[in-house]
Amino acid sequence: MLTRGARRQGRSSANPRQRLLHGWDWADAAIELEEIAPGSRVLASAGAGELVAALADAGHRVTAIGANREQTDYARRRVAGGAFEPGSAERLMDVGRGMVRAASPAWSRRRVRAFLQETDPMRAEAHWKERLDNRTLASILKTMLGPAGALSALVLRDFATPIPPHFDEAIRGRIARALRKHAPAGNPFAWRLLLGEELPEHRAPAVDPASVAWTAEPVLDHLERIAPGTYDAISLSNVIDGANERWVRDLRKAALRAVVPGGPVIARTFATTMDDEAAKRARRDRSMLWGAIVVQRAGA
Repeated sequence: MLTRGARRQGRSSANPRQRLLHGWDWADAAIELEEIAPGSRVLASAGAGELVAALADAGHRVTAIGANREQTDYARRRVAGGAFEPGSAERLMDVGRGMVRAASPAWSRRRVRAFLQETDPMRAEAHWKERLDNRTLASILKTMLGPAGALSALVLRDFATPIPPHFDEAIRGRIARALRKHAPAGNPFAWRLLLGEELPEHRAPAVDPASVAWTAEPVLDHLERIAPGTYDAISLSNVIDGANERWVRDLRKAALRAVVPGGPVIARTFATTMDDEAAKRARRDRSMLWGAIVVQRAGA
């Protein structure tokens, strides 16, 4: 068992910053809806409330967890259909897009907005490779996301999560991969990432916040406290990114104990993987960011 001090070497969920970290969820709920049996008892990261609302709207009995009260209060508002508010993640992305836009005419708001209306995935991928994924973008991402980059430092400060090595190259490849599979005209995550705006007419599901159970505590503390088999499924966002191995090991053990036999524990990560199935799930996720989406089933 880890001491309290060792637990704080885990990710920000163990010692959260009390501020709004992200106003949009960067997880495609379609992944969870594919993996989780109908009518399940689901523990999910409160996040920005969009994944929680999608799960509840699909008929799952959801418990939303978060130790950051400001983030959780925002998630409650968003679950009920409240307005979007930018968090630290969105502000960081705005900084990066602004730098690229200032240096590359191809990234003007008008041109990017026109690109995002493309309905053909193959044409979208070709446009990305020929015009948007240019030397300016590559140079700025390499500078800003490198070990000494300003964006890397801000991500570490706000999220307690180091940027993986060569993430600048990885994210460019993941965007191309997503565009090849998901046309940007219908992908809200493409609009959010590349333009910083919501897809026109896109509306996230909204449910009564009272239909969701809310718990405000670190996820590992919660999982170790509850009875075995309390949940049918667990979705942990990317809580393992930046955490030490002992904390991740304890989290995995506690999560697999907390779900019924055969129940999935779902976790995303920015890191690349040699796990083919985890990589395939990441390619199906429209958000463009993830290197792997790992699904472990209790008793498997």
